[in-house]
Formats: sequence, C-alpha cells, structure tokens
Amino acid sequence: ADPSQHLCIGTRSIVGRPAHSRGMSGSAIVTVQSALTQLCKQTEGLRSITVTDRDGVVVLRAPETVIDDQNAEQILTTIFSLTTEQTSKIEELGQANFIMTMYDNCICLQANHLPLVIRMMAAKSANAGALIDLLPQVKAVLGPTKEVIRGETDVY
Repeated sequence: ADPSQHLCIGTRSIVGRPAHSRGMSGSAIVTVQSALTQLCKQTEGLRSITVTDRDGVVVLRAPETVIDDQNAEQILTTIFSLTTEQTSKIEELGQANFIMTMYDNCICLQANHLPLVIRMMAAKSANAGALIDLLPQVKAVLGPTKEVIRGETDVY
C-alpha cells in the first residue's frame, strides 16, 4: 500500500495524497485539511467546511474543531440528502447541484460530491455568491479524498 494515500476518519483527518505547491520559500506539502482551512481563512464570513459521507459521518472539518453535537451534523446531512432526492423527482428541474439555506444566524451551503457531502457554514453577512463560487475549488481539493472514500465504500 502507498503510505502517502491513507484514510483516517475523524476530526483530525488527512486523506488522500498531499498536494504539492511551490511558494516563495521553495516547495511545501499541503494536506487536504490545511487547504480547506486556508479556504476558510481566505473567504470572508466562512466559518467552516465540513465533509461527510452519505450517512453524515464527518470525514474532514476545517478548521479542525471538536464536534459539539454529532447528532445535529448527521441531521443536516440527512435533510440535505432527502431534499435532493425529493427534488430530483421533478425531472424538468434536473439534478440539484447544491442547496443553500439562509437561517436567522447563518448561511448553510450543501453540495453533493458523491460519495461525499460538502457543507459550508458561514456568517449571515457572508457573500452567498462567493460561497457558491468556492464550490469548484473545494471539490478540486477533495479529489483524492473522494477517490479514497469511494474505494472504501465500494467494498461494502
């Protein structure tokens, strides 16, 4: 097995192959975790990016924090999955790309990246369009993670 490709499920995960980037000081290894954390820091109002499997089990979270209410995390993923499943029955609409929900205190953007679900939580004042524009970057960062999880879930 390739030691650079491993899977650790939990809040302190580094999944997939490290991405290599060259900065002014030479080369550096950037993990999926640190890349997601950097996106959070660079995007005004973005509080967190959480990546779960289809069942709502957290695979990655940026920035790394302890989950206060794991049940709430799974409920959010379940609501998203049910909503996209039900809306897909309206064939004229096509497949849902993402669902954005505006709450009293925050914005929640969820997107399928099967077998993963991406959830971005942001301040109510965050730019919703900027969050949507960030999705392709998040999906690109998660490419190796997606393939590792797909390989693991295909076994079952």
